[in-house]
Amino acid sequence: HEVAYQDLCQLVNKHADKLTAVEVLAVAANMLGKLIALQDQRTMSRDMVMEIVGRNIEYGNKQVVDQLGQSEGNA
Repeated sequence: HEVAYQDLCQLVNKHADKLTAVEVLAVAANMLGKLIALQDQRTMSRDMVMEIVGRNIEYGNKQVVDQLGQSEGNA
């Protein structure tokens, strides 16, 4: 998963100077909505999908908060 994540980060960074943080968030949310719609409804319930999404949003948020907490200049 990490390799795919890093590839996506490179793609986002390619366009970062042309988009605001809000626009990047909107693009990511739009893509996530489409990925949710593409899940196989025979094997994935709405609750299963939303649990995966929620857990990974929390995990990603925690990773960034932890990284920021380790940066220099932190009071």
